Amino acid sequence: MVLANVSERGIVVKLPHLVGQRFEELANLIGPAGAFALEGKTSAVALSTFRAHESLRASLCHGVGKIVLDQQGGWLLVLRTLAFRSKQPQRTVLVIEENEAEGLVKSLQAAGQRLRSELGNLRHTLSPT
Repeated sequence: MVLANVSERGIVVKLPHLVGQRFEELANLIGPAGAFALEGKTSAVALSTFRAHESLRASLCHGVGKIVLDQQGGWLLVLRTLAFRSKQPQRTVLVIEENEAEGLVKSLQAAGQRLRSELGNLRHTLSPT
């Protein structure tokens, strides 16, 4: 990780196991009070925009899905997820309509591309020359 290799400031960098925790750690490091706040200002904005889609992650990555057709011939994606929180099962169902999915995909692609670009710029800025 590039941030961990930056002298002095890199010592505070942790690499958590779970992806949600990694996003949180990155947000803290490049956020206003973070060790890389100055260099990471635009990356922090891009990360925040990308994380607006974070609620979809568990369902898309771990959910079991079905596609069903409605009466007008449009499709719906039904994602069922089972998670255990405090040793208790928690079931969620996410239903996404075809027209909603198209907007979500475009928004997620744009946010992901911007985040990749900004993090690439941050990596270039912090990498030794």
